[in-house]
Amino acid sequence: MIKQYRLLLLAVLLIGCKKEPAIELEDFNLDSKLSTFVSAKNKHKTYTNYYQIKSEIIGADTVSDGEFIGSEQPIRIDYKQQMFSQKDVIARFGDFEFNAINFATTVTGKLMVFNAVAGKISLKETQRFVQLLNEKYGRAVKTKSEFIKPFDIYSWQLKDRIIKYCVVSENDSNALKVGTDKDQQTIKEGKNKTYLKAFIYIIKKEYADQVIGKMSSGDLLYCE
Repeated sequence: MIKQYRLLLLAVLLIGCKKEPAIELEDFNLDSKLSTFVSAKNKHKTYTNYYQIKSEIIGADTVSDGEFIGSEQPIRIDYKQQMFSQKDVIARFGDFEFNAINFATTVTGKLMVFNAVAGKISLKETQRFVQLLNEKYGRAVKTKSEFIKPFDIYSWQLKDRIIKYCVVSENDSNALKVGTDKDQQTIKEGKNKTYLKAFIYIIKKEYADQVIGKMSSGDLLYCE
């Protein structure tokens, strides 16, 4: 009886520890086909050129060089998240989870850059993640950039790829927070809280010059 109980307890623990299926970013395959991330089964039921993965909605947008009006040439296709849920796990690096993905391909479908987004993360968690990548890839080069406000960028140069991790300060000022004043029994607006949003970019080195600092919208623009 005791043996059966132990086996049952072990089975429960194994089920509880089972990770939710997600795109694995550690040792990520940059030669992955587009269908690895979005395919016919993910196509949005209502909107053309949109895909849905769990709660995330991804829009596909062909980007042109913009050099000559009327004769622009397509240079890449951006797949950018339009909305997502912080409850979803779409990608993972080790034990660190990400809630949304974005990526860009050549017009022929070759992956140029893959991005995953952690919608809300603590400073301690970002420090642990940077430490993890430092242990795996060597000490990062830390720089700063700015979009509306400054943000930190950690970069690792590898043989076939460049990895960037950007940490951006956000706040929930657009969300109405309502609280109750216990003394006066009235409803008042709550205080806005600042939090961190993190972006990891895995860039195929041969496309680095076409990707880094060349994105102009969505989550891909932090790839500096």
